[in-house]
Amino acid sequence: MYFKTMFQKFCLSLCLLCVLCSSAFAQGKPEVQYKSAPASTSKSTEILAPRAILARPPQSGNEPMLLLAPKNRPFTEPIAHTTKLEYFDCDGIVAPWFRALVVAEMNYFAELSELPFVKGDACVVSIGTAKSLTPGRISIHLYTNVQRLSACIRSEQCPVFRSISLIPKDLVLYRSYFLSDMSRKLIAQYCVTDKGKLHSDTTCYTVP
Repeated sequence: MYFKTMFQKFCLSLCLLCVLCSSAFAQGKPEVQYKSAPASTSKSTEILAPRAILARPPQSGNEPMLLLAPKNRPFTEPIAHTTKLEYFDCDGIVAPWFRALVVAEMNYFAELSELPFVKGDACVVSIGTAKSLTPGRISIHLYTNVQRLSACIRSEQCPVFRSISLIPKDLVLYRSYFLSDMSRKLIAQYCVTDKGKLHSDTTCYTVP
């Protein structure tokens, strides 16, 4: 009986010792802290997206899109011409709100094609002559700077080209965007309707 009692006390002491050890180990163990993944710091996200994707250009204004005389001729004189195109300065022809709109849309498409952005200051309007494939067609051309503009319209040196052709559809105009980079053999085309609906990989001539 004595040995049985002593054995029971020994087992009880052993269990109590195990509980105390486990408690001490748990208290000394450092707490696990979970950290969220770091946010992306991509340059394309920080620099390009706010200017192109997040741009909020005006969709309309007090002035008409283009200021033109009868027969869709500008009031100003051409600054350059070829056998197929006449070029005019955008100032005095393209309304400021409409220029802001097409620049924002062009920069969005340029971002998709990994091309430099334009500011809209180097801008010309072209009108197709009687010898062009589309006589009378009005297009807006945008360049990164005045030097690129001059080299393209005067010397036909246009390694990177951006244009917006205005395509009549009943009583409205669709905007047909064309971007190219000869060094990369890149050609991209988009159509934006008068309601702002985007059609990729096509011209406005094929959009109903």
